[in-house]
Amino acid sequence: MKSILTLLTAFVLIFSACKSARNVSGPEFRDISDVRLLETGVLKTTVGANMIYYNPNNFGLQLTSARGDVYIDNAYFGSFSMDQETQVKKRSEFVLPVTIKIDNIGAIKNHTDIYNKKEALVRIEGRAFVKKSGFSKEIPIKYEQKQDIDRLRAIVTR
Repeated sequence: MKSILTLLTAFVLIFSACKSARNVSGPEFRDISDVRLLETGVLKTTVGANMIYYNPNNFGLQLTSARGDVYIDNAYFGSFSMDQETQVKKRSEFVLPVTIKIDNIGAIKNHTDIYNKKEALVRIEGRAFVKKSGFSKEIPIKYEQKQDIDRLRAIVTR
């Protein structure tokens, strides 16, 4: 009888963990801050930045990694990655320190368009990998909105 009760309890715990991992909402992009130049190259420039997101879920989780692409006015600008684990509290903002690798050829080609505009459509597409109660899930990252591009202009003109 004890073993059946123990097995039933374990099943309920596993089922509830699976259900909460299945209902994970994607993070909401808020802002980019602390943009800094890390390395300059001929083909690629590496930039560090803090991406600020909001966790809309009613539970905390662990973000294990994130990767994706950045587009400005539908032109490829570069890719971002985050390889360190980050604890995310429920219903709160969190900061992701990311590395952005800018495609210099595309940035130079689109430099005149970027330089002459005050705002541009910034689109971020990617994937984040989260853990909750020992279960992992891949969730999409999607963001698209007009942004003031002074920070991006400063990076391109350096």
